[in-house]
Formats: sequence, structure tokens, C-alpha cells
Amino acid sequence: MSPFAFYAVVVLITTCIAAVVVQPKKESTPMTSPLRQAVQCKCGKVQLAIDSPSALRFVCYSKDYRGYYNSLNELAKEKNKEPNAVLDSWGGVDLTQIYPSEISVKEGSNLLTPTLIREGSPVRRVYASCCDTPMFDIGSAAALINTDLLEETNKPAVKFRILGRHALSNDKEKAPPNMSWSVPFGWFWTMPGRIQKDKMEPTPIDLSSPQILKNFKEG
Repeated sequence: MSPFAFYAVVVLITTCIAAVVVQPKKESTPMTSPLRQAVQCKCGKVQLAIDSPSALRFVCYSKDYRGYYNSLNELAKEKNKEPNAVLDSWGGVDLTQIYPSEISVKEGSNLLTPTLIREGSPVRRVYASCCDTPMFDIGSAAALINTDLLEETNKPAVKFRILGRHALSNDKEKAPPNMSWSVPFGWFWTMPGRIQKDKMEPTPIDLSSPQILKNFKEG
């Protein structure tokens, strides 16, 4: 190798090493964020307080969740009231994962109705019977609150959009950001309880006698 070629190689290697050394380290975006806010149902008769150091927001496109929201909207229409269960344009439900012990009821506990969408379901879905607003859901290892209840400035960023295969459109080219077609919903129901099982109690209301939701069908 000629002296000139050797010098060129040394310069190239030195430049590459310098580029690696001086390249700024990318900061990772935290998956969860603190959430502390008072929330209420759409008519204001039910009021909750949320106090969570680590809330995780995601959108779920499951047929069960869409069917649950559709059923609540039908209940509202039967009472000549405005529907209050909001779906996105792809039929998704916006949820924020926290722990049951991080939800407290300030007013209207008698109006909170725990339901099952079908016999044997492990999830207690709780809505405000005064205006048929979905409030929160509690499973064996997590709680999910209706993100639509939160003030816009307090909403965490959406980290996942799950079960995209059940969305109302399967046009992947036009899918919203973070859409996943295969992430299992079970992760969002089981992981929190594995991390901090002691935060599963107490629950905000008694969930021992849930009602079967009237006229439920998958969405």
C-alpha cells in the first residue's frame, strides 16, 4: 500500500470513529407518563379522581370493545339521550391503562354500574347509568379508563393501536400511526398485575355483582 493510500485509510477510519463518538445519543420516549386529574361522566353526576404515576394510553379495535360502546350508545338512544361512547373513525376505543387502586370515586358511586358483556367474562366494565358514559373497566390484573374523559392537555400520547385486524377498515396504507395487526390484547390485561399486584386493590366500587349488559353484540 502506498503512503498516500495508507494515509487516506487512516483519515477515513479516524473520521468514522469521531462521527460515532460525537453523535448525540437519542433519548428514548418513556412508555408511560403520570396522570393526575379529576374526571366526570358526560352529564357530570359521576366524578372520579385519577392518581397514577405510570399511565399507558392505547387504542383497541376489538369487536368486544366496539360492541360494548355501541350497546351503551343504544341504551342512551332508548332514553332519548345523546350517545356518549366515542369510537374513532376506524371503530377503535381509546383507553388508558392504570391500576384499580389509582381510581377513586368522589361523587355518584350509586350511578356506577358494573357489567359483563357475556356470562363468564373476566372483565367488569363500568359505566355511568345517568348518561350511559363508559367510565372504566377492571380485569384481574389491570384497570382501563376511558381516555375520552380526560382533558385534552392531560392525555398521554397513544403508544399502541392494537387488534388492527378487527378495525372497520383493513387499508393498511391509510392506517393511523402505531397500528398493530397482531399485538395480543392480553398483554394489556396481564402485565400490570405482574409488575405491582398490590395495586390491584382496593377497587373503586364493589364489583361482586355485575349485570349482564342488555342487547350486547360484537361490533
